Amino acid sequence: MRIAVALAAVLTALALARSAAANPPDHAPAPTQPDVPDPARGQAPSVFEADRVEVAPGHKPISELAVENLFGDLRIEGHDGLGLLILSYKRAPNDDVLERLRVSLIPDPDGRIRIVTAIDPEGAPVPRSKVRIDLVIQAPRSTKVDGRVGDGGLELVNMDAGAELDTARGTIHVENVAGPVFARSLAGDQRFAEVFGIVDAQAISADVLLDTVRGERLIAAVHDGRIDGRRVRSRRVELRTTRGDISLDGEVGAGGAVTAASARGSIDIRVRAGGALRVRAHGGTVTVAGGQHLGDGEWAFGAGGRPSLVELRSRFGAVRFSLLEN
Repeated sequence: MRIAVALAAVLTALALARSAAANPPDHAPAPTQPDVPDPARGQAPSVFEADRVEVAPGHKPISELAVENLFGDLRIEGHDGLGLLILSYKRAPNDDVLERLRVSLIPDPDGRIRIVTAIDPEGAPVPRSKVRIDLVIQAPRSTKVDGRVGDGGLELVNMDAGAELDTARGTIHVENVAGPVFARSLAGDQRFAEVFGIVDAQAISADVLLDTVRGERLIAAVHDGRIDGRRVRSRRVELRTTRGDISLDGEVGAGGAVTAASARGSIDIRVRAGGALRVRAHGGTVTVAGGQHLGDGEWAFGAGGRPSLVELRSRFGAVRFSLLEN
């Protein structure tokens, strides 16, 4: 029964796409749209098609959205409506291949929706580099997101229920998002701005940039790349690299902890403390501005109460710490 419902939903979505593309509703919002391919900018000539689909919620509100797009960019935006607005932009070398590009919508009665892009296997093989599908999706802000792309960019903005994001070589950009965010990339840079909740970012060969992150926990780990944090205020902060530098300015509340470790990169930490602070620093060279040196790589700042803890370690790189004025 569920299979029949899913197939019916896909057929309905395709029909809606053709109808909505020809007659877009006046009340629909205007999400950000990707650039239309332009041969004058050095891209190969191709055929292009844009579709638009509106999906109303079923018996239960839309609570989870899973999108897998291995053929291009994916942008998910929160809005105040109850349904989904899906814009798809397809490009192919000719009309026959364009007809084989699919965007499938698979709803579940419990409020979950899955969207998958694919190439119809019927016909001659087509190199992935010759086709492209970009998606822009507006979803209710309270929807939890699971997004996956390959080489394309992955953007999540204005959402309130967190997300799990995964790319191969594509970039990840998260902005104005609440809730836990888990991000993974092999060779795509990650950027987080105005994120309120747990952040867990892991990358192999990429940079992780953090700007205005608040929450209970912040974890960022990179093998070959830098971690750069600004205006960070999380209770527990763990930053680790193998060959990249770590830079952070932020706040450490009472009882909080900051850990920064690198094998070969330098570490530069600047924080405001909400009370007493204990710093432990070891590296190729160590510079700690101010505080009382207790010996054996340990310094004390302030007095009274349970101190917050900052631990800094680099096997070969320079380690620097300074306390910012409140």
